[in-house]
This record gives sequence, structure tokens and C-alpha cells, in this order.
Amino acid sequence: MVLTILSSRFHMRQLSLPFDSQESPSCRSRSTPECVYCGSAATTKDHVPPKAFLEKPFPINLRTVPACRSCNEGWSLDEEYMAVVLAQVGHQPHLMRKVEPGGVIDRALSASPRLDEFITNALQIAQDGRVWFQPDLGRITKITTKLAFGLFCLRYGQGTFLRDFSTHWLGGPGEEIPQHLLAAHWMWPGIRRKRRTIVQKGVFSFMFARGWMADDAPLYCMMDFHETIFAAVSCPAPVGRKADKRLRSKPWK
Repeated sequence: MVLTILSSRFHMRQLSLPFDSQESPSCRSRSTPECVYCGSAATTKDHVPPKAFLEKPFPINLRTVPACRSCNEGWSLDEEYMAVVLAQVGHQPHLMRKVEPGGVIDRALSASPRLDEFITNALQIAQDGRVWFQPDLGRITKITTKLAFGLFCLRYGQGTFLRDFSTHWLGGPGEEIPQHLLAAHWMWPGIRRKRRTIVQKGVFSFMFARGWMADDAPLYCMMDFHETIFAAVSCPAPVGRKADKRLRSKPWK
């Protein structure tokens, strides 16, 4: 299924697309910090979620996972791309300001002609004059999958591999959540909704939830980006609930 965005300021539909990742290590317990993505020596810390998706002033306690410099920097261009897409399709005032002349996204596109051209080439004009925007779904799902993996490591700690995660669904403003994902929002169907972790109100929140359907994934990580892009990532069952000490950090406030 193809994700398209349609309206005077773009509108997003849904996606069901697997993420084909290379072999990667688990976020397993080690005495020496290793990159949770590839297993190399962890010389940096990767913010989960990335600062590119948050607003200043940032939350007090930004959480991180250990990462090598190559992996940490390797995600940067795709994170920048997704941040641009959010600003282009979002209707939140803080997002719209970013694309105004002199805004942070306007400046980023001016400083990166290649990215600006990439975004421009993704625009299409419909017969009724409205604008279609066809984003690069592969780049977006790489980030949503990687982010869910990082959140999983912080929550459950060990025993999983990035290759076992895949973006199951993406949606945008006004998009109906599939029924099996909607049911997963409840502790018991129709009784009590599960709580979301709010990293920054109106900017980023997430929750882990088990589905009620027989063919559901063992676990879903559901994320809300600026009330604009919504993602559900299929996750494996946690191996253990006790998180690795090196992944621990103070909760978000």
C-alpha cells in the first residue's frame, strides 16, 4: 500500500510496510557498553526519541541508548527528512512556523539544496489543483522502526534484535486506526484505556500494547508524532522485563 498526502497543506493516508533491516545485535546485557544497533563499541549515546522530533525547551530528562558513532550519525539524514515531512504535512502551529520564511525547516532546506530538491520532486498536482506529496516511505519506516526498538530497549532491556521489528501501520490526521490496533489501546475491550507515556505534550507520546486478535503481533509500539504522523510498530515478545542497568535513565517528565 502506498502512503500519499493530499490537501491544500497535504493529508496523510496509511501504510503497511515491513522494514528490511540488516543483521543487528540485541539490546542485551553486557559489562562493556555496546551499540544496541550493531554491537560495536558504544562511543556515543543516541537520544530516544531524537531531538529532531522534540521542541525547545526540551524535556528535562532526555533518555538515551548506547550507540556507536557510525549508527548514531547514520540515522541523522533520515531523521532530518522525517522532521521535514512532519513540518510540511502538519497543521500544528509550532510545525507551521518551521516552514515559514526564516523558520528552522526553511533554513534547513535552504542549506541543503539536495534535500530541498528531493522534497520538491515529491510534490504532485492533482486534477482539482490540490497538492499531492509522496514521501519516501522507506526512510520514514526506518526511523519509526529504529525508534520503537530504542523505546523497547529502555522498557524491556534485553534479548531482542532490530531485525525483529517492523513498521506495521502509519497514519495521519483524520486517519482511522485499524480496528485491531484500536482494540489494543484497551486493558480490556471497552473497559479501561491503557496509559500513554507523554514525552512532550502534543509533540511525542508512545505506548506498548498487546493486541486482542489471534494474528496480532506479540506486542505493538504505538507512537504519536506531533499529532500528525501515527505509527504502530510490530515488536517481538520481551525476553525479560528487568532492564539492563546501562540503559536505565530517569523517567521523562
